[in-house]
Amino acid sequence: MTFISCKLEKYPLILSAEIPDSLRLVIERIQSYSYAELYEEKNIQGISLEDSLITVFDAIEKEKNSLDISYCYFFMSIVMGIAVQPTIKSYLRRETITGNIFQYLFRDWIYSQHNYQPNLNVSFQNYQNTLGQYQALDEAVDVFDNIPQVLESVKREAILNILDDCFQGYAIFPGSQGRRELFDWWLLDVVPSVFCGRLPKNIHTLKGVGKMTQHITKIRDYFFKVVGNNQSQGNTNLEKQDLLLRFLASDK
Repeated sequence: MTFISCKLEKYPLILSAEIPDSLRLVIERIQSYSYAELYEEKNIQGISLEDSLITVFDAIEKEKNSLDISYCYFFMSIVMGIAVQPTIKSYLRRETITGNIFQYLFRDWIYSQHNYQPNLNVSFQNYQNTLGQYQALDEAVDVFDNIPQVLESVKREAILNILDDCFQGYAIFPGSQGRRELFDWWLLDVVPSVFCGRLPKNIHTLKGVGKMTQHITKIRDYFFKVVGNNQSQGNTNLEKQDLLLRFLASDK
């Protein structure tokens, strides 16, 4: 097992999650490339960003069984949702849909039957008058539309769509500046952390890079609300509930 430590040009990014050497080597190789999609102009090797993402996912899947792979994608969707939620809040300050989607995600993860209460509104349909006016908002909403798909058979496709909205779109922040730093945060912090079932130490939002501890409290509140509302169901997957609880507490 190997430790990754990387210092980016503009800010330190230190990763201490243990990962297999095979995955470490893939991460190092992918990081060594430059990407036109990230508005880099020098040393472009003709390797597409999507191909590199797929290479990373292939490396993860070689080290995990099918169940553990689904856990990785599930955890990654949570992290990217945390990164994108502030973008939506900057346009729709009073919205509750993003919180409902987190609760929906946690509920379907923990409970094996679809008979839970209360029903959750996970549609942005009530904001149709605002959607279509701002690229950043539209792509951030698309991220949250894709998040529940990680519970289905199209897990990898859903994550690729989410990452496309973030890396090449404006879901996290607009403009071309900082795209490479965003990608490196995902590659060096998010990927190894979720591989190990832990939160990354840092989170990248429209305000830049900050500590995960600044954002995770309300996500934990969504988790405990789900558990509190469904205590009487008797259909709890205790293993998944424990994994999720440990994941959400792993920034401590």
